[in-house]
Amino acid sequence: MKTFKLVGLQVVHGDVHQEEIPLIDGLIINKEDGKNRWLIETYIDKRYEPLFTELQKDHNEFRLQVIISDINNDPANMIASVRSITPLNNHLSVLMDGLLVRNKTDLAETVLAGLVEQGLQGEALLKEFKHQLHERRGGKQSTLNGR
Repeated sequence: MKTFKLVGLQVVHGDVHQEEIPLIDGLIINKEDGKNRWLIETYIDKRYEPLFTELQKDHNEFRLQVIISDINNDPANMIASVRSITPLNNHLSVLMDGLLVRNKTDLAETVLAGLVEQGLQGEALLKEFKHQLHERRGGKQSTLNGR
């Protein structure tokens, strides 16, 4: 595993709205598992607790953009889920699991793999694939068995 400084964080709502979350501190860890999975730990102001509590409900997945190491780096796109929220006085520690998505093909493969794991086939697979792909590209929350 490799650990990096997290210097920027945005929660993506839809295709155009990105909510910047100012970081007090943050780390991002590449799990190096061959599946592009990352662990994201943020230390943020407590006023963001309602947002992350809502995102944590039912293991919802959401789009996230992170900036690693240098604020001048391009943001990396991720599909994330909140693992835990820990209140600390006037601050909050939020631990998230993230899946790095390099392009639209990666997003489609991720959605399809989750649906196949659920056992969907044929028309049901196609219908749910289209539905979830549309939701994820639109920034809406979706669930893939807590993934």
